[in-house]
Amino acid sequence: MSAIIISFDQKRRERAERERQARIDAFDRELRRRLALYLDGDDIPVEPIRDNPYF
Repeated sequence: MSAIIISFDQKRRERAERERQARIDAFDRELRRRLALYLDGDDIPVEPIRDNPYF
């Protein structure tokens, strides 16, 4: 019977990378939404986008 070694550190890194990518995607969606508002001539929100993954 063979044993399977589970690397919890690797799983933790994979989860952190998925969470980081989800934050980046959400931030980029909000940037695109605000850009579309600006290009349409509508008012854009003045508050900064929270949870900026690039800082």
